Amino acid sequence: MIRLLDHTDPHTARLIVHVQRPAYEREADIIQFKGIPQLNETAGDVMDSGETFVGWFEGGELAGLASYRATPQVLTICRLAVHPDHVRKGIGTALLQFLLEKEADMFEVTTGVHNKPAKALYQKLGFSEIGQFEPEEGAVLSTLILQAPRKLEVVPYRPEWKREFLEEKQRLKALFQDEVLHIHHIGSTSIPGMSAKPVIDMLLEVKDLGAAARHENGMKTMGYTPKGENGLPGRRYFQKGGRRHTHHVHLYEAGHPDIKRHLLFRDYLIAHPERAKEYAELKKKLAKRFPLQIEGYIKGKNEWVKETERLALRWGKAGEDK
Repeated sequence: MIRLLDHTDPHTARLIVHVQRPAYEREADIIQFKGIPQLNETAGDVMDSGETFVGWFEGGELAGLASYRATPQVLTICRLAVHPDHVRKGIGTALLQFLLEKEADMFEVTTGVHNKPAKALYQKLGFSEIGQFEPEEGAVLSTLILQAPRKLEVVPYRPEWKREFLEEKQRLKALFQDEVLHIHHIGSTSIPGMSAKPVIDMLLEVKDLGAAARHENGMKTMGYTPKGENGLPGRRYFQKGGRRHTHHVHLYEAGHPDIKRHLLFRDYLIAHPERAKEYAELKKKLAKRFPLQIEGYIKGKNEWVKETERLALRWGKAGEDK
């Protein structure tokens, strides 16, 4: 079980020292360097560290711990220690995974360049080594980072999504002016009552695709990141909101077939609330199963989406034939 540790409490600080000292003695033997700061820390040093500590408990006993410092952008892992009596139980992995659920754009950690077990653990969880440095003679350290994956979240329908779309629509119209023909609210947030990822998807229908390049700097000023086609020929894709993704803009030239596909999908689900409910349940299930794996989430709903697009196309054609 993982719990937050009050390292400013003298008793807790002593427990932290009791765990980390033998853990870092083991690391010192691996990297052949006895100057690891945590080896000589006292309970008072821990209390004054200014770090946030979490611990893993086995039968009421503190068996492992981790600490970190965080800004909105970067979470720095300051220490990770498992008592030698509790190694090879997955405690280090569990503590790291707990930290990786924190909000940050990037995670970073430093460890001994020859600490192969630690480096293997970090790399297993997606960290990449970006460099080495020697803070003092005999101590060569590796810096590893992980660009944080976006955590998937499917939330109940929010009425403010419509307002957010209309506000952003006005800003985009002011930028593109007469080059834009239509601005549509698409995606799950456009379907009243439907649970969705809290991202406003917008489809811009423009006179010609060159508008994307002409207004790229303006889109950047509005906070968007240009992504090019991003896998869909004929589209220009923009993301806003950094890792949290508050808005997506899909820009197409008038007449592109994907415009009709997006709009029919939206209108079909609005007209068939039972199908929309089925889609919402599928997305919630997949978000729970793949909270940090957008590829698994997309793949899991791909077949359902394609089948619904076929139904929407037939539904739309039937309406045209009336």
